[in-house]
Amino acid sequence: MAMNFSDLYKKISDIPIGDFPSSALSGLLHGYISVFSMVRVNPWLEEVYGSQWDIHERIREIAGELADLVNDPSISLEERVVHVADLLETYLMYSDMDFLDIALEAAYEIISPEGRDEIVLPCRTPEMCRLLCSCYYFTGEERCAELAGEIVADRKTKIFDKSVEEPLENRWNWYRAEEFYENIIGGGKNETVKKMLMVGEELWKQFGKDIDSRDLTDSTLCFDNLALKEYSLI
Repeated sequence: MAMNFSDLYKKISDIPIGDFPSSALSGLLHGYISVFSMVRVNPWLEEVYGSQWDIHERIREIAGELADLVNDPSISLEERVVHVADLLETYLMYSDMDFLDIALEAAYEIISPEGRDEIVLPCRTPEMCRLLCSCYYFTGEERCAELAGEIVADRKTKIFDKSVEEPLENRWNWYRAEEFYENIIGGGKNETVKKMLMVGEELWKQFGKDIDSRDLTDSTLCFDNLALKEYSLI
């Protein structure tokens, strides 16, 4: 029998943040952001998910892990972009200027290496799109908005090989980036959450039946999409 969201939430919440691999932190963060939003809007849900303070502290702990990772020289550029994009997003829920300063410094080391005036695009991943959107939000740098728009446009017009089905996780990450772009830069015309929820249903069918036997990265991916679904239902 597949685990429901409250069971998964309890399982996830019982695990110390430091025990999660770095690959699980993104799903973990976004799951808690959705839960925090639910409880903030409906305080009575604290009986189910714990106090806003407890959820807020979990987000702060995740931010602490991300702050260490963004300056880790051993990780790849793509991994670093993921962690920087996520650390920038934590500021929207946990307003700590130290974390924001760390994230922005790391972001500009990526998009403006060696202190150059021009902003470059070292990769065209969904996480790079989110990073650029956050940089635009916090600094007003128009070039960041333009490049984020290019990534979204390329994604929407690119013709994929129809003989190869795109992995569900890739689709989920791209929809998250498009949704973030729409909220920050695109004027809030947000239809992408509906697509995310459809992919989330597919992910839960794929992973949910044996979630206890899967690794923590898969668990937090399910936690992320189920939390978004719960939030969308209230």
